Amino acid sequence: EDLPRPSISAEPGTVVPLGGHVSFVCRGPVGVQTFRLERESRSIYSDTEDVSQTTPSESEARFHIDSVSEGNAGSYRCVYYKAHKWSEQSDYLELLVKREDGTWALPQSQL
Repeated sequence: EDLPRPSISAEPGTVVPLGGHVSFVCRGPVGVQTFRLERESRSIYSDTEDVSQTTPSESEARFHIDSVSEGNAGSYRCVYYKAHKWSEQSDYLELLVKREDGTWALPQSQL
């Protein structure tokens, strides 16, 4: 049985001022044990088992960044662990970080 792909979104949005806050929301089916938030490189990630059921058919986890830095700019995606296997990855979500002078912090991968 194939696991449904997770989705990813950002609150309040994908454009964040330097020093602002953002939460990545990963959503998947009920019964997820672990959600993982990955950067462009799969070697950089964070896991959480703090999973909440939001509807009868869906669960989610939130990854908070309290003070966004330039290093947080870039692409993120979600993956989850359920029933002894990892799901496919979600689509990428691009986080844009805006400096006070109105310029953009570039993701490391684009330097």
